[in-house]
Amino acid sequence: MKKEVIIHKNKKVTKITSDKGDVRYVMRGVFLGKDKKTGKQVTTSITAPTLKKLDRSIIQAKIDFEQRGSTRKEKVSEISTIGELAEEWFNSYQNWVTSYNTLNRVRGYLDTYIIPRFGDYFCDKLTSVEIQNWINELAEKHKLSIKSGAKKSKKGSAKDYGAVLHKLSDILDFGITHYGLTTNPARSVKVPPQNTLAGKKRIKVLHDDELSKWLNYLDTLPDNRANRKFILICDTLLASALRINELLALTIQDLDTEKNTINVNKTLMWKARNKSTNTKGKVVCKPTPKTDSGNRIVPVSHEIINRLVRFHDEMNEVLTYRGLPKSDLIFPTIYGNYMTDRNERATLIKRLREAGLPSYGFHIFRHTHASLLLNAGTNWKELQERMGHKSITTTMDTYAELAPHKKFEAVDTFQSKLEELANKH
Repeated sequence: MKKEVIIHKNKKVTKITSDKGDVRYVMRGVFLGKDKKTGKQVTTSITAPTLKKLDRSIIQAKIDFEQRGSTRKEKVSEISTIGELAEEWFNSYQNWVTSYNTLNRVRGYLDTYIIPRFGDYFCDKLTSVEIQNWINELAEKHKLSIKSGAKKSKKGSAKDYGAVLHKLSDILDFGITHYGLTTNPARSVKVPPQNTLAGKKRIKVLHDDELSKWLNYLDTLPDNRANRKFILICDTLLASALRINELLALTIQDLDTEKNTINVNKTLMWKARNKSTNTKGKVVCKPTPKTDSGNRIVPVSHEIINRLVRFHDEMNEVLTYRGLPKSDLIFPTIYGNYMTDRNERATLIKRLREAGLPSYGFHIFRHTHASLLLNAGTNWKELQERMGHKSITTTMDTYAELAPHKKFEAVDTFQSKLEELANKH
């Protein structure tokens, strides 16, 4: 795509020529008048295929503005490309979606897939055939990624190409509703079936010998604040089955020192950067856990509670020494801010390797906790509540393979009941 700024009637106009030779003229900052409701000047961008039609569109835009009562109830803007439309759609989308995880994922769809491929396309020139070929390519890239044996798909080769197509369709529907598009070519596109070679991921746990090796390794680490923090994070995750960002969101008020419980009621999330607005990524605290059932009270040992309290006091001593206000957070940074799990995750992988163990993430402690409880005879309902799962089905689907003996216990129970009933006659 080629862009060229020209002067038309003493005004700057951007001439856009696509790779296929299609031409559009865009004039930005066209003054429509003053909004009678706000008193503010109203401007817009006008796009047309010729300079003559551009002049006519400008006049028509001013007439339309007057006919609406000289007020802008909604943003009146002409969209030229898929990239511009995608950004307008996302600005609207993020106003009613509260989950930063969802926003991060969808933002990734735009920046990784949709905008790089179709961002320069004129909205009315995108065809179903082009989208179908693209989706087929993404499906094939994912298939090859699986065949390669890679633990994680390369950027742009993930399995969520169906979700990407769905979002492109949403963007085009948005264009129909707000910007005069007449068709949505994504609606007729078929999603290739997911490749089944990957199979279901097996849950990774630290088995008894591995857990023993890990705990012994931690005992060898030098006694300094960084190691005390790291060891306490690992030990607490193992003892509570909290998610890492639930743990890093904890405040001193979440600890009950009499009942030895942790109140899980929030989580940290990463708000990804937005390239289009040049907004940097940052850690934010979501005032609710990952799911509604994530709100829970988790009993732990008295030792864990005391260590968390002591570390909170230690970090406040550090903050006071640096001339900073005290923090309610158990694990603040040395500046009193929320921690990110990224640095600690890198430390974890390094430590696991030093201990002669595979590279895992912090979820290994959550899974190991579940495994230990199941093998100790904990029932599924109790485990569900402790893990903070929305459904017991999730718990059983996730951890069934960790307790295969329970399947046979069920068979034995059934058979024993039949024999008991048979003996009554």
